[in-house]
Amino acid sequence: MSDSSEPLVKARFCQDWLALVAQEQEPYRTRFFARVTPEMRAQIDGAARVAWLPIALHVGLADIQLASFGPARAHDYYRRAFVSAIKGPIFAPVLMTAVRLLGLSPGTFARWASRGHDTAYKNVGTMQGEVLGTHRAQITFSGLPEICARSDGWVMSTQGSAYGVYDLLEMRGVVRIDTSERAQGKIVLELEWGDRNKPA
Repeated sequence: MSDSSEPLVKARFCQDWLALVAQEQEPYRTRFFARVTPEMRAQIDGAARVAWLPIALHVGLADIQLASFGPARAHDYYRRAFVSAIKGPIFAPVLMTAVRLLGLSPGTFARWASRGHDTAYKNVGTMQGEVLGTHRAQITFSGLPEICARSDGWVMSTQGSAYGVYDLLEMRGVVRIDTSERAQGKIVLELEWGDRNKPA
């Protein structure tokens, strides 16, 4: 029986990760799967999609992604993976509710970021989004478990995923990441964007 405070991730997010990487180009796909241990694969594949898995598996996949793809290609992967996840059955209903209430913009995503975080994770800190101006927003991760905060792969995945917002909305923008308080479990993403299909 697991500790009630153990950091967890929904199994479907690890399962979808493996499925998406399986569609990537060679040699990156083979490099990735060569690093996934049989024990990791068995735990991920053997779980029901709605089951909770240890966050160590999710962090492990992020570390493998960075090691096998390199920073630039891993960043591009997270952008695509974010768009795929948002269009999927878990997040699409949340997104549609946000669109009805708030309209569709990067600010919408920032304000509703915590709902997505709470859907995917348990005991993995908090994620709070706020709009700072017409074309600016901030997303703050607080109370992250040490295993997440110390992983370069997991931390960079947050920035790459945020860039996926711009891809989904066909907008240009930047995402600056502040890791100055990373050791204390805090990461801040600053989003700034222009009008749709125009430079930021």
